[in-house]
Formats: sequence, structure tokens, C-alpha cells
Amino acid sequence: MSQNSNFQIVEDLNDQQLIAYTSKQLIAVDTELHGLKMNRDNICLIQLGDDARNVTLIRPNLERPPKNLKILLEDPSVRKLFHFALTDVAFFATSIGIVVENFRCTKVMSKIVRTYTDSHGLKNLCEEMLGIELSKQQQQTNWASPDLTQKQLEYAASDVYYLIEIYYQLEKMMTYRPPLPSGKSIHEINEIAQKILPGLVQILINGYGDLDQGWETSLFAH
Repeated sequence: MSQNSNFQIVEDLNDQQLIAYTSKQLIAVDTELHGLKMNRDNICLIQLGDDARNVTLIRPNLERPPKNLKILLEDPSVRKLFHFALTDVAFFATSIGIVVENFRCTKVMSKIVRTYTDSHGLKNLCEEMLGIELSKQQQQTNWASPDLTQKQLEYAASDVYYLIEIYYQLEKMMTYRPPLPSGKSIHEINEIAQKILPGLVQILINGYGDLDQGWETSLFAH
């Protein structure tokens, strides 16, 4: 990312930005949160990025949710990429009433295809696939502050700046992997896993997460 980046925060996408993002097949999305407890904590910042690395930072007004952002995230023709989609998609639903349509999780993709490692964070993927070292110094800061620093904004933007490129790299890795003994391809297994995520989000936000502070469920345990 350019060291001269100067990011600004908006309350919603303007109409021109909405048209630009909805013209894309893929966009990257991330959030910064006040905490990880659903129905208590809120989204403080939303990051959007496209394949041209056009990044938009949105601070949502919880009393007047961002109308154009809702249109974009609920548009089924645009695929949204998250790294650990479960949390972000759940908080969009519980915090600002947006039901994200057509999304994929790059962390799930990484776990499916990069079975040679237990390191699946965005930082790990950037280092291995792009040769870029992401700083995580600003990760645990007060994102509800009205005066976020440029370092905080650069950190937030970096989470979507490289995600689309990583997605394509993971897709390429899946292509190179031979079929599993069952005959299923890694791509097929990934599609099955990704299709489970929306239902899992609904299970968790409706109170059936009884493990890991509500982010895992024993619903299917024996």
C-alpha cells in the first residue's frame, strides 16, 4: 500500500461509488468492531475495496443505516469477499440490519487448500502469496473513537486492499490440487463449505452459538 495514502471516512457510498462497485464481479469487505459480542457490540468501521484497489471507509450511522451500502451488500450479482466471513456477516445483520448476499470467505478457502499449515490469518496469506508484510499493530484499538488516526485507517484499508488478489491465488491453488480420494475436487469441497456459511450465520445470530462466546455451536454434536 502506498505510504502516501490519505483515507477519508464517509457515512455511506455516494451514488457514483454505488454504481462503480455494483459494476464489479467481486468486491472485498471488512469491518472493525467495538467488540465480538453479538447484540451488544456494533460495527464501527466498514471497509470496501475493488480489483483496482479503490478503497472506501464507511462509519455507519446506526440510527440511519447506510442505504447505498445496503443496496450493494444485498445485491446477489456482486460477490463479496471476507476474511472470516462468519463474524462480519453476522454483525452486518445484528448491528445495521443488512443481510449480505453472495459472499465467500477466504479463510475457509485457505483452510481447505493450504492443509500444510495452521496459519490462515490475512497476514500469513499476504506474506506467503504476495511477499507483503502487514502490520497488525492497530488491530486492537478503539475503533469507536471519533478521531481515528491515519495509521488506524491505513491498517483498516489494508484488510481489503489485497484480498481480491489473495482470492485469485487461492483459486489457482485449488486448481493445482488433485482430486480427493472420494473423487471430489477441492473446488467442489470449497463450494459446499461456502454454501453452509449463510445458514451457520443464521444459527448463531438466533442464539444457538453455545461455544466460543457464541461463535461456535454444539447443535450438531452427538
